[in-house]
Amino acid sequence: MNVLKRVFSDKVLWIAGAAAIITSFISPPQLSDINWKTITSLLSMMIIIQIYDYLDLLKYYAAYLTRRAKTQQQLVFMLANLAFFGAMFLTNDVTILTLVPLFYKITKSLKINPVYPVILIALASNLGSIFTPFGNTHNLFLLTHFNLGISQFFIMSLPITIINYIAVFGVTKFFPKDKIELHKLPEVDLNIPHLTLTLGVTVVIFLGIFSAIPMWASLVAALLLVVFINPKILQVVDYSIVLIFMCFFIAVGNINRDPSIVNHLSGLIQTKTGTYLTSIITSQFISNVPTTILMSKFSTNIHAIFLGTNIGGLGTVVASLANLLAFKQYRYYFKGNAGKYMASFSIVNFTLLIILGTIGFFLIDLIPT
Repeated sequence: MNVLKRVFSDKVLWIAGAAAIITSFISPPQLSDINWKTITSLLSMMIIIQIYDYLDLLKYYAAYLTRRAKTQQQLVFMLANLAFFGAMFLTNDVTILTLVPLFYKITKSLKINPVYPVILIALASNLGSIFTPFGNTHNLFLLTHFNLGISQFFIMSLPITIINYIAVFGVTKFFPKDKIELHKLPEVDLNIPHLTLTLGVTVVIFLGIFSAIPMWASLVAALLLVVFINPKILQVVDYSIVLIFMCFFIAVGNINRDPSIVNHLSGLIQTKTGTYLTSIITSQFISNVPTTILMSKFSTNIHAIFLGTNIGGLGTVVASLANLLAFKQYRYYFKGNAGKYMASFSIVNFTLLIILGTIGFFLIDLIPT
């Protein structure tokens, strides 16, 4: 019951469900609109990510690194690095859900304004997750939808990831070098045998994602592993993400059967530049996940969609679901002024959106797709 309550309390799922229902008046929905490989890949990755979370992998490195921080700048630099690289493998959402509570524990003994560190955690998680197909869900969709090879994907993601890291590193330099004394976070013991098994199954899942083996075999491997380690992990898997994707698949499929809408959208995204700019702008209003699905139905400019939707995760608080999650975490743990957070968030995010968006504009023509 708790699983169902959590899933159906997800507001984004309600929006996605409403979109699927409303667009069904345009055209009757069809099951063939759902990309089942993406759904299977998502479910497999959601399970394996929760296993890593259960094994406290990120908490271990958080405790290890933050013990070495002597100044506020060093602390936020370490948190930013954890967020940036952790999101590549554990997704931006899980990284935020892990690091913001840890930062809250750290700040109990420090006089630090939490607004900018929480914004930085969200920012670094968003920008780091771009590098891998499993860092965020819309990258995984692009990979499966366009049947990309591993080299194709990383040729697209590596240049912008390097630029993103420089941007995150630059933001940390604005924090003061005030001396701090941290209360040590509790030691975390890693279960090496379970981590080794999980790493092996992760490889199996990657093989499924890149079509080296059937994707259903990867899902079976993930299910067997979670049953072996602890079946209760299945209760915390984010099933709402899977359902959200299914609803958006149906909504976009319905829209795709309306000639007038197809002609209008196709006219906007005929060129790489049009696709790129439309992806960024649309993400600001409906988030980058549905934008990716929508753009992919009407354009084959893969690199432009990839850069537009990933860079488009910056900007408004709804541009990425991770942004909303960080805002909720801030309000829950720090009970701070929501208006002050939103104002600071907007300044930082729109500044970087302009900078990285301009760089991305020049990158879209460098890599043929």
